[in-house]
Amino acid sequence: MSMILLRDLVEQQLDASWPEFADRHPHLAAAIDRTRLVETTVQSLADDPALQAALREADVDQATLTAAARVVGLIERAIAAALRV
Repeated sequence: MSMILLRDLVEQQLDASWPEFADRHPHLAAAIDRTRLVETTVQSLADDPALQAALREADVDQATLTAAARVVGLIERAIAAALRV
């Protein structure tokens, strides 16, 4: 996963969570530099072995989905060819 994509995902999650946090802690929310929070979180996640393992697993899952899609495509072509007879 690229750092840009990771940063985007962190920003999206922060955007989703921020209103509730800001309602509960308005003074703290006003003092937090959101850009810095995103950058710090991205750096922390980039070094996290659990994230690296999850990304490797996602790559395997994506490869499986791609292979399955190829199999379905081959089956569809075979059926289409059989039905043209």
